[in-house]
Amino acid sequence: MDWMQLTLKTSKEKADLISEILIGLDSVSVTFSDTHNDDIFEPPVGETPLWPDTTIKALFDLEVDQAHVQTMLLQLCDIQQSSFELLKDRVWEDECKKDFHAMRFGQRLWICPSWEDVLKLPDDAVVIDMDPGLAFGTGTHQTTDLCLQYLDENPPIGQSVIDYGSGTGVLAIAAVKLGAQSVIAVDNDPQAVLATIGNIKTNQADAQITVLHSDEEGDLDKVELLIANILANPLIGLCEHFSGLVKHSGKITLSGILQDQLEIVLDTYSKYFIDLTVTQKDQWCRVDGIRK
Repeated sequence: MDWMQLTLKTSKEKADLISEILIGLDSVSVTFSDTHNDDIFEPPVGETPLWPDTTIKALFDLEVDQAHVQTMLLQLCDIQQSSFELLKDRVWEDECKKDFHAMRFGQRLWICPSWEDVLKLPDDAVVIDMDPGLAFGTGTHQTTDLCLQYLDENPPIGQSVIDYGSGTGVLAIAAVKLGAQSVIAVDNDPQAVLATIGNIKTNQADAQITVLHSDEEGDLDKVELLIANILANPLIGLCEHFSGLVKHSGKITLSGILQDQLEIVLDTYSKYFIDLTVTQKDQWCRVDGIRK
């Protein structure tokens, strides 16, 4: 089905009002994006953040009265510039496939979507079968990339592992495929828990991976490796908890740390961990350490 797509630029203060008006004018969907392509890395809990300059796109049926919509936006919101364009029907799943291909991390680890031919990969490839989905962490973000590189360089052969903030479960699956004896995947997002469960079944790793919502965490046994790919503030708050989950001389790998947050993370974790080292990709950092 073809659609008419309206595009306009506004401020975050007007965005909610404009959205309500567009829905009232029979828009079937309204989406927000940043006009300047600036990422929002760590929004407050429970908030849906908007950018100072926000671009709004709204879909309408082909028969929409374009002049009426634009007149109402002008009268009610003082939106003086907006434009309609025809959005041709597409098979959106195929559009996604064009942008998501097999990706390599380190020397051996590959994430491969279901539509890619794994036979074309190197003979020594360690393949994680995973399609892009709703939960965070399919390897494309720098923070996940950093963790996958760590696992590729330091395969946890025979080790017990916790993947804290599992997202899609990609790190838990990678740990198992690189030789971990057992993995506990923990997340506080029900969507992430479901994504992890589905992905470990796809990768036939459910015998080695236990998936928990953080509310079900309880008392966990100490492990030889804890991976946490979350964000700096939660990492700081969870430091003491993590220290109690890692065995003496066990290792920790932390990711999701912006460069300007690095010093406080290092200072916090130096109370419990030694030999803290930093690996950086773009503005993101990974911190590795050994339990005192």
